[in-house]
Amino acid sequence: MNDSVILKARYTAVPGTDAEYGQGAIERCDLRHREIERFVWLIAVDPPGDAAEWQKKLNAAVDPKHGAFAVGRASPEEEEAVRSGKIELQH
Repeated sequence: MNDSVILKARYTAVPGTDAEYGQGAIERCDLRHREIERFVWLIAVDPPGDAAEWQKKLNAAVDPKHGAFAVGRASPEEEEAVRSGKIELQH
């Protein structure tokens, strides 16, 4: 876990679709994750942890008629919370 890169993934659902579809995409990509607010997850990925690459991967796991992900780096505070165990990721 210590060598993992912590990213933040935000899912925006298309109005009128099942917003839980984003959770399924996270699970289909087999990522360690924790939802930290509604439709925002911290995810642990292998280095180099390119946010643009993971955004493409997550968006490939969802039908664009349902919604889309935006992925960026987690804040230093979020990264520390994961590494210290304050935020526990699930698989």
